[in-house]
Amino acid sequence: MAFFLFSGGTTAAPRLVPRTHNDYAYQARAAAELVSLTEHDVYLAALPAESNFTFGCPGIIGTLSVGGTVVLVESPEPAACLPVIGRERVTITSLVPAVAQRWIDELSSIQADLSSMRLVQIDGTTLPRATAERIGPEWGCRLQRVFGMAEGLLTLTRPTDPDETVLSTQGRPLSPDDEIRIVDVDGKDMPDGEPGELLARGPYTARGYYRAPEHNARSFTAEGFFRTGNLARRTPDGNLVVTGRLH
Repeated sequence: MAFFLFSGGTTAAPRLVPRTHNDYAYQARAAAELVSLTEHDVYLAALPAESNFTFGCPGIIGTLSVGGTVVLVESPEPAACLPVIGRERVTITSLVPAVAQRWIDELSSIQADLSSMRLVQIDGTTLPRATAERIGPEWGCRLQRVFGMAEGLLTLTRPTDPDETVLSTQGRPLSPDDEIRIVDVDGKDMPDGEPGELLARGPYTARGYYRAPEHNARSFTAEGFFRTGNLARRTPDGNLVVTGRLH
C-alpha cells in the first residue's frame, strides 16, 4: 500500500481508495511517457496537489520521475497562475473546465506570457466545445482531454489525435491492458455508439474500497470490473465519450 485517495462522485460520502506503489508508479510513468515528459519540462500544479489528476496523471509524480521541475501555487485563479507560467517557463499543466474558462476570460487583462506552454490537460466531461476550440489558438499549446478517477481508470487523447477527437472525446485508456465495458442496466454489453454504464478493469484500477465490503459488492462485478457510475459511449475508433453520472 502506498496511500489512500478519496473516491469521486457527488451522490455519497467519499470512500477510501487504496493505491499500491506498483499500480501508481505504473500510472504516473505511463502517463509521463504518453505526453513525452522529459527533464526539460516544468509542470504547474494549479489544482490541489492531493488530487489524483494533479498528483499522478502524470502530474507531480510523473514529472519528478523523469527529472522535470514541479511548480506549486496556492490557488488555481488566473491572477495566481498565469504570471507564474511566464516566470517559471511552465510547459505543461492540468485544469478542470471551470478553471480553464476563467483563464480564458482573464488572459487578455492579465497579459501573461504563455509561450513556453506546450500542453494543457483538461479533465472532466463539462468542457464546452467553444471553450476547447479557443485553447489552442489563444494559448499556443496543444489541448489534451482526460477522464480520470481516483479508483484508477485513466483515459486520454493522444498527441497525434486529430482535432475532432480531442474536441469531442475523452480519449482512450492509458494502458493496453485496460479493459473497458459499456453495459445496460442488465449488465449486457452495448454496441459502439450506444450509451451505458462504464465498467473498467486494469493494472492500476483498484480491486475494492478500504474496509467497505457491502459497498464493494455493489461497486464491482463478479469478474472484478469496477462499476464507475458514469454514463459513456464508445466511438467506432475506440475513444470514450463520458457524459456524466448515472444518478
